[in-house]
Amino acid sequence: MRCYFAILRALSLAIRRDLAAFQSVKVNNFFLFVALLMYGALESGVRPASAYPFLLLLGFLLLFPLSSDPLGKIPPDRLASWPLGAGQRFALRLASLALSPVLWLAVFLMLKTSASLALFFLGAAIAIQASIVLGSRVAARAPRWNPWRHIPQIPGRLGGLILKDTREMLSVLDFYIALLLTLGVSAYRFFGPDPDPDAFPILALLVALALSTYAQSLFGLDSASGATRYGLLPLRGWQILLAKDIAFLGVLFVLVLPLAIGPGLTFGLAALAIGHFSSMRLHLPIERWRFTSGRLAIGVAQVVAGIALGFAEYHRGAAFLVFAAGAWAISLAVSPYWAPRR
Repeated sequence: MRCYFAILRALSLAIRRDLAAFQSVKVNNFFLFVALLMYGALESGVRPASAYPFLLLLGFLLLFPLSSDPLGKIPPDRLASWPLGAGQRFALRLASLALSPVLWLAVFLMLKTSASLALFFLGAAIAIQASIVLGSRVAARAPRWNPWRHIPQIPGRLGGLILKDTREMLSVLDFYIALLLTLGVSAYRFFGPDPDPDAFPILALLVALALSTYAQSLFGLDSASGATRYGLLPLRGWQILLAKDIAFLGVLFVLVLPLAIGPGLTFGLAALAIGHFSSMRLHLPIERWRFTSGRLAIGVAQVVAGIALGFAEYHRGAAFLVFAAGAWAISLAVSPYWAPRR
């Protein structure tokens, strides 16, 4: 029994650390936008119904990491090396389920709302986890079904870095909330009975806002060994940062293509111009399959500048897109001076 308690204690510690990573959503630009919507609605004395769709998107995406198997945090080789029989492993599996955050949330919903809602929530979490396990096994046995392997590489000396940075960007939840927004708005645009053309620039800005926090920590997924390899490349610092910017703008371009390219790219360029300082100076860490964390002051500057320039581009013309591109180019040029001295 002593070994069981030791294993469960280690799992509990790992899960607590994992849940602490979700605090990053508090300083994510998209979460701040939703919080502002709710605050404005409450101040006006009405129910914050406008924020419900965005809260639903956040909750749906958070179910993916929350529904993960607690025993999955133990390396498979280490788990296989433990001298446990089949019955002991089954008992450990049952005991570990009690540590799952999804089970806690289901119990909370059952006590505070209804059993049907709790069962629906639990079923959705189980279905999501089953799809994750199935997808990972299919990708391992048949690599051609792995969508990341089909991302084309841009020719040139920066092509390999751009491909790596694009794959890194697709491993954070910011991209997926932007993707869901794009898919929903695209369905409204092409299949809605009478779509409002003035809504698409606003929603393109919202897609860019969902990605903007990532511009604060472009090196957040690079390990210490990765930073060392950057120093061995025959490239200057601004060229490495340029590869990350191209990956960011490429992903953003694809997402706003069915909505409004000009306002979306204007917001993205402004977010990069402001986020370069944070990326080069602060080195904020990112965890895969989590929302990106940023700094509040920088996030507010990104949102205000991006929305102002994006609206101006839509109403006044492409001169504001050129202005944002110029600010981005200047920020890129001076970015090496922001790097901390070693």
